[in-house]
Amino acid sequence: MLRWSAAALALFAVGCGPVEEQPLAPEPTAQETLETQEAALATRACTNSLGCREACTCQGGYCVPDGFGPPPPEGHCDQPPVRVCSTGSDCASGCNCVGNVCVNDGFSPPANCLLAPPDSYESDNTHTSASSYLGTPQLNHSFHRQNDVDWVLVATPINQVMTVETYNLRNGPWMRIDIYAYNYATRTLGALVGSTSSTVCSQITPSCFIYRATANVVANGVYAVKITDARNRPAGSDYTPTAKYDLKMY
Repeated sequence: MLRWSAAALALFAVGCGPVEEQPLAPEPTAQETLETQEAALATRACTNSLGCREACTCQGGYCVPDGFGPPPPEGHCDQPPVRVCSTGSDCASGCNCVGNVCVNDGFSPPANCLLAPPDSYESDNTHTSASSYLGTPQLNHSFHRQNDVDWVLVATPINQVMTVETYNLRNGPWMRIDIYAYNYATRTLGALVGSTSSTVCSQITPSCFIYRATANVVANGVYAVKITDARNRPAGSDYTPTAKYDLKMY
């Protein structure tokens, strides 16, 4: 029979010590597992979201479902993006609306049918070719390209606080409004007299979806209003619904 001394038992206990359990790596969530599987199955390469169809996003260099709303049909995100249309007026020059999608009309050179057509004010990209505000609202301005700029000139008959308002915002335009004094004879900008880059309130209600800038203007003056696309869209052919707004001054 083996006999253990008290000292030997104590030494054995110290030598072994308590055994600590190593923490286990956390199990991936169902969403993480799904994203990994989708990325493995995806076939359309991309650099940003504009390289992917609607309801898809660019993840790990491939187009996969964006996770919002009902999942798209199988293989949807493997297809190239398209511009959706109702009529030919929704498509750029050189494109027709066929099956609710903008497609080339078959003439050379081929057009980029992902892009939106310009609005009727499109000569307004610079203040030297800007449209004039004639006293009634200008409807259906659009940001048809990333970082688009719209200029409008306005004559002021009296001293007043003039308000420039963009309203009826569609398809999520974010913008900045700047009001400049303007020398119409020499087509040169003067001082910045008013500006805003915020909506009138922050709640998600139609009454808040308005941009409003004010300026003290003088009688018989001319002012140049600059409206700049501030959506910070990524580079690429923007096929998403065109951001639009209406404009009025009073």
